[in-house]
Amino acid sequence: MSSINTNYSSIAALQTLRSVTADLYSTQNRVSSGLRIAKASDNAAYWSVATTMRMDNRSLSAVSEALGLGEALVDTSSSALASIVDIIGDMKAKLIAATEKSADRTKIQEELDALSGRLVATAGSASFSGENWLNTDISGLDAMSRYDKSIVSALLRGADGSVGVGTTDVDLTQLTLFNSTGGGLLQADEKSLGLIGGLRNADFVGNGQRGFSLFWFFGPNFLPDPSTAAFTATDSMTFDLTVDGAETRRVTIDKNTIDSTLGTSNGMINTADDLAAVIRAAMSNMSWSPGSVVASAGELIFTSGEIPGASQSSMVVSNVNSTVAGGYNFGLGAPPAQRQDGTVASYPFTFAGPFFVHRDVKFSFSVQTNNGPVKNVTIDRNLVDSVLGTSDGKINTAGDYARVLSAVLAGSGVQVAAAGADIVLQADPALYPDKGATRSAIHLFAVSDNIGFAPNFDITGIDITNPANDLQNYIGGIDMMDQKVIRAASYLGDIGKRLNMQDDFVDTLQDSVASGIGRLVDADMEEESSRLTALQTQQQLAQQSLWIANGAPQNVLTLFQ
Repeated sequence: MSSINTNYSSIAALQTLRSVTADLYSTQNRVSSGLRIAKASDNAAYWSVATTMRMDNRSLSAVSEALGLGEALVDTSSSALASIVDIIGDMKAKLIAATEKSADRTKIQEELDALSGRLVATAGSASFSGENWLNTDISGLDAMSRYDKSIVSALLRGADGSVGVGTTDVDLTQLTLFNSTGGGLLQADEKSLGLIGGLRNADFVGNGQRGFSLFWFFGPNFLPDPSTAAFTATDSMTFDLTVDGAETRRVTIDKNTIDSTLGTSNGMINTADDLAAVIRAAMSNMSWSPGSVVASAGELIFTSGEIPGASQSSMVVSNVNSTVAGGYNFGLGAPPAQRQDGTVASYPFTFAGPFFVHRDVKFSFSVQTNNGPVKNVTIDRNLVDSVLGTSDGKINTAGDYARVLSAVLAGSGVQVAAAGADIVLQADPALYPDKGATRSAIHLFAVSDNIGFAPNFDITGIDITNPANDLQNYIGGIDMMDQKVIRAASYLGDIGKRLNMQDDFVDTLQDSVASGIGRLVDADMEEESSRLTALQTQQQLAQQSLWIANGAPQNVLTLFQ
C-alpha cells in the first residue's frame, strides 16, 4: 500500500539510521576515550566503584610520598647511629686504657672530650626536613614508657566504606640520644643504682681466719759456743701443743729425731727450717697432724689445721722444757712474737657511692652463713628512707649503707659495720660461734635489680681526672650505653625495613587498583574497532535505504500521468 500522507519505508529507514548513528556515536566515544564506562549513565554501579578506587589511588600516592619521607628520615638517623656506635667504641677503649697505672689520664681525658664533642655534633646533624629523632626537646622523656612519632604508611578502607589512615609508630624513647630535659640513651638514668654501693656483680665468700702462734727462732749462732746447742743421746726438748682449745699433746724432740730428719749425726738444729722439719717429724712419729709448722724469714709459725669436732681455731705452745745445755729451746720458751686465735668469717667491700634508690627501683641479694639457711633480702626506697629517716632514698656514706644492710639482714646471722670507706660483713658470733677458715663462712650472691645496670652519668660528663670518680663505673656505664645505641640502631633498622616493604606494597597496590579499575571501565579496543567498522557500514546502508525510501513517492506520481 502506498500513501501520499505517510511514507512508511522512509520512517523505517530513518529509525534504522538513527539507531545505527547512536550506536556509532557511542562506539566512537569509547574508541576516543578508551573507556567503556565514562560516566554514571553508562553503568552507575561500576562507575561508582571505579570513581572511588581512582580517589583511593590518589590517596595511595600521598601515602607513598609520606613513606618516602619517613624512609629518608630513618636512613639519616641510621647513618648517624652507625657513626655513633663507632665513636662510643673508641671512648670505651680509651677508658679501658686509663685503667693502666702508668696511663696519662689527662691526655686520655682530652681525647674523651674530643670524642664526646663528635657524639653531640653527629646526633645534632641527624636532621631531615627539620626533624631530628636523636637530639630532641621532649619534656619529661625520662618518665615516659613511650613517645611515638607516626609515619603515614597505609590507606585503610573498611567494609562499611569508612576511610582511615594507617601509621607506623617510631618510639623515640628507644632512639633519643640527647634530650634537653634528660632521659636520652647517652644521658644519666635517674633510676640508676650505679654499682649498687659496691655490690654490683658481687659473688663472694668470706672465711674466718685460722689461729696461729709465731715465734722468733733463736739459733745456735747466737750462743757464745754454738756447739753447746747440740743434742746428745740423752738430751731432749719437750713442749705441750694445744690445738683448737680441744686437744693437747706433748711433742718430744731428741737426737735420733733430729739426725734422722736432717740426715746428720751431730744432733744440731741450725736454722728455723731445720726446727720446723724436726717438729713435723716428731708429730708424724706420733701419728698426729694437728696443723702446720713452717719457717719463714727466721720465724717459726704454728698454724691450726682445725681438727674435727672442735669449734675453735688455735695453736698454743706451752710448758717448754729442754735438757740441752742451759735449757736451750731455740726461742720456744719465750712468749710468742704474735699469736692470734681463729676468727669468725668476715668480708669487707668498698662503698661505691653515693647513690639513690628510686621509688620504683629495688635490688636484692642472698646471703648464707656457714651451712645455715639462705636469707633472701630486698631493698627499696621505703626501706632506705625508713632506716635513715630521709625522704629522698639517697645513701650517702658507707655508714648509711651499713645501717641499711644491717636492718635488712637482721636475724640472718650476719652483722654489718662500717670501717672508714669499707663495709664489713661478719658472721654473728652469738648465732654462729664456730671460728676458723673451714668452720665459718659468709656467702653473698645473686645480686640483682629490676632495671639492670644503668649509667648514672652523661656520656659528655665523663671526667677520669677526678680521683673521686670510679673508672669501673664509667666503663660499665658506657658499655651499657653502647648496648642501648646498638639496640636503637637495630630497632631503627627494623622500622626502615618495614617502611621499605610497605612502600613496595603501596606501589604494587596502586598498580593492582589501576588494573582493577581498567577491568571495570576500560573499553576492549579490538572489539570496539570491529564494531566501529560494522556500524560505519550499517550507517552507509541505512543512508542508502533512506534515499531509496524517499524516492518511492515519485513512483506513485507516474500512476497519474
